Amino acid sequence: MIVNDKQRYYVSVSGGAIETEPSKSEQLTIEATAEELAELQAILEQGQREDETTALRTPIPYKSADHDEAQNQFTEQLIDVYRAVYRVGTQETRTHIRGMNILEELKDTDYNHPGYEDK
Repeated sequence: MIVNDKQRYYVSVSGGAIETEPSKSEQLTIEATAEELAELQAILEQGQREDETTALRTPIPYKSADHDEAQNQFTEQLIDVYRAVYRVGTQETRTHIRGMNILEELKDTDYNHPGYEDK
């Protein structure tokens, strides 16, 4: 017999928090095992560190964000957070993240690869 040991949690990507109860802030609902939760928490913490590094560079005058490696790392880390949330997200959460159109792997499914065209 397989036991589903997943619990429901509420993730605030901008706040870098995972809660057991929903709040009034923008949150994404996930269902995760303890292991999946620990992995997501580690990714969120890394994202918070990237955010802090990027914030320290903000006051530098004449520094273009589109040529800033710290900004690129922050963006990649944020996408990693959404990718991790998507993996354990509820159907509603997955639909929301698909609608954001930020995960490349959701833009180019196997059915869109060459060889799968209608004949």
